[in-house]
Amino acid sequence: MPRHSKKHRHVVIFAAALVLFAATVATRAAVATTFISVEPIPGGDVVGERKLAVIESAGYENLELWSNRLLNDCGFVRTTIDLLTADGAISTVNGGNTDVGVAAGGFEGTTHPSFVFTIRDSGFDPVSASDVDVLDNALGYVLNQEGTAHFSPDNFKAYAFKLDYAVVTFPNALSGVDAKAFFEHLETIDPALFSGQFAGFTQIAFEGSPLNNSMLFLKPAASKNRFIAGLSAAANTPPGAAYFPLKPNEAPMTARAGIAFPGNDWIANPDGGEYLSRLGTPSAKLLTDLAALRQDHLDAVTALVQAIQGGTLSQYLGPQFTCPTGGVTRASDRGRAATMGKLRGAMRAK
Repeated sequence: MPRHSKKHRHVVIFAAALVLFAATVATRAAVATTFISVEPIPGGDVVGERKLAVIESAGYENLELWSNRLLNDCGFVRTTIDLLTADGAISTVNGGNTDVGVAAGGFEGTTHPSFVFTIRDSGFDPVSASDVDVLDNALGYVLNQEGTAHFSPDNFKAYAFKLDYAVVTFPNALSGVDAKAFFEHLETIDPALFSGQFAGFTQIAFEGSPLNNSMLFLKPAASKNRFIAGLSAAANTPPGAAYFPLKPNEAPMTARAGIAFPGNDWIANPDGGEYLSRLGTPSAKLLTDLAALRQDHLDAVTALVQAIQGGTLSQYLGPQFTCPTGGVTRASDRGRAATMGKLRGAMRAK
């Protein structure tokens, strides 16, 4: 082996480190993240404003527990994904690139727990924009939502249109109650950023953070300058909170996200037709199964309202909690069976 001087070895080591750093940066840059936010609390046009008011009277923490029950015990999200995959409506959303949990979401002065998806497209396990759109619309239908959202802070060309955004990140884990409190603090600085038209946020894990310790605010109807001034002022209050993005001189600014807001007018389309029209060419079986899931969600809502009105909420949310036993179970079994059938077919073909 040839001998090299110390200087040459240092150059080689530096060059290797530079290549590794460049590869790491390139890998990070290649990861594009999309977030989906869908509430399990139904829209007022579906259940009526009076029933919605009863639900909201339970308080954020109880509704957060109920949302976790629907997500983890009843499997509304998991079953929806299984059914869409088995029918061929989606093919790129999987457990390797998609995480979902309950986090806070605020809109026009109200904060609710939401099912927030973090979908990472690394290039090695790509996720198509059309699959994201189908999944969001299917969940909006199943969970009886008037509107949902999916957005990419990394790619302003990703979805239907682009919109300015800014992020406030906290130094430690952020609870939904904490996020709600910060949103309400924003009202004291500028009500237009709290209860004004289109004012809202989603609690997320920003830029690969292991914690959902950030709140991403999309610019409401207020001007960009007003949005920046109010949100950056609010971010200066909690110790350790950080505003993003900043100019080189550290002045606050905004970035742009690609975003879409699927929705359905349940008064004009009581069958959820706007959502269903965006699912591609779903089979009759898929439509039947999704309708069964939607009815189970309405049954879960009815049980929640009865528990609140009957003063048995703590018992209902505790060990006595039961999931709807109709459509979720039947649809989940069919979805898993169809998926396994496809896998067996693929194995035989090999």
